[in-house]
Amino acid sequence: MPNIIHITRADDLSITNNQLVMIDEDNNDEKNKISLNDISAIVIENCHCKISAILQLRLVENNIPIIICNEKHQPEIHSLGLFNHFQVTLRINEQIEWSKKKKENLWIKIVENKIENQKELLKYLEKSDISIARLESYKENLKKDDISAEHQEAIASRMYFQELYSNMFKRFDEDGINSALNYGYMILRAIISSKIVAKGFHPSLGLHHKSQFNAYNFSDDIIEIFRPMVDYLVYIYKDILNEVKLSKEIRQKILLVAQQKVFFNGKNIIFLKRLTII
Repeated sequence: MPNIIHITRADDLSITNNQLVMIDEDNNDEKNKISLNDISAIVIENCHCKISAILQLRLVENNIPIIICNEKHQPEIHSLGLFNHFQVTLRINEQIEWSKKKKENLWIKIVENKIENQKELLKYLEKSDISIARLESYKENLKKDDISAEHQEAIASRMYFQELYSNMFKRFDEDGINSALNYGYMILRAIISSKIVAKGFHPSLGLHHKSQFNAYNFSDDIIEIFRPMVDYLVYIYKDILNEVKLSKEIRQKILLVAQQKVFFNGKNIIFLKRLTII
């Protein structure tokens, strides 16, 4: 069963016999090992951790992202192997040639599913019936030709966040809730990017997101559907998110986003299985 490996103490990462080897120099060089076959992602929060080049190569070959956090424990960079798919040139050319209409229709579908998931989360948390009805109306508006999907997404998200976290909440403020949301979204973004690359596509070639300064436009399109998974976890712990700098315990709880179930094609699927802390 694949694990997310959360590195908080290990000082040295290497590979032996297809196993990740983690050494804790502060604990008598204690060693922990885990097969690469059992790893879905590695989150590194120890900025002094050394990573061998051959390990990085093998992780890229196995499409296992390394997510490295900064001194404030926020995910800052992650690895991607852009040429792992056997038809990568064909796939990227297909992606470039997607018609404007196709991309618009896909984006509308993404926004529709995002608002639906936001609505379902509010229903699950027994929030205001008025807010739930409004989200449904915003979703239905997407069927009208003269309605902007971007506008419906924006007003739905603003109302949804205030229903979850209070009328005073503003996205991108400097506070504990926004810090926790950013942490969770960045973890999802890295995982989604690795899956996009595994299919031969390029994460920078977006449907709706098109910034020339964003290397993850396509990832930022896809993530919209899954954001409520993070929103739910942050909601659970919102009353103790008093600091912009997140505690290790909170970060580990948010990493459990990977254990949430996704309902897809009539089945409940665990997003990324287990979390292992080293």
